Amino acid sequence: MIDRRIKFRHIQCFVEIAQERSLKLAADKLNLTQPAISKTLKELEETIGATLMTRSRAGISLTQQGKMFLHFAQISLASLQQGLDGVVNAGEQARATLTVGALPSVSGSFLPAAIREFRDLAPTVMLKILDGPHGYLIERLRLGEIDLVIGRLGRPVTMEGVFFYAALFRACRVCCPG
Repeated sequence: MIDRRIKFRHIQCFVEIAQERSLKLAADKLNLTQPAISKTLKELEETIGATLMTRSRAGISLTQQGKMFLHFAQISLASLQQGLDGVVNAGEQARATLTVGALPSVSGSFLPAAIREFRDLAPTVMLKILDGPHGYLIERLRLGEIDLVIGRLGRPVTMEGVFFYAALFRACRVCCPG
């Protein structure tokens, strides 16, 4: 039986810290303070009774127990997300959904016209928009949480393993005439 003291926030914080290898970056990603995320990790480690990570100036390193726990924590989060998506899809009669990440630079200018054009082309598809900074959106894309990102390309190192297409849409003329 799972210890009732372990909460979703504990698992989510642990996974983000492990992926970012930094308390500060994980805190930024989760919109928390660094002391809050550090406290959450400490609570998890105390509840489990094992040190999951070691901290140093170089960043975070997973212990052997941490590596094992990370594997199952990631699977658990992915399974939970699939379950939530299934409930949402069933409630919407399995309506097709396109989840789009949009950089702030396009959210207010290009995106509204593109959404209108998309609605004309695919009126039955539910469109979900997530905006945020480049690194956050690319990570969500890699995790399969969003289907595509609209905006400028990032630094080459951040784009490894990501396929991209350059396209000009008729809707762009609305916000970028000439």
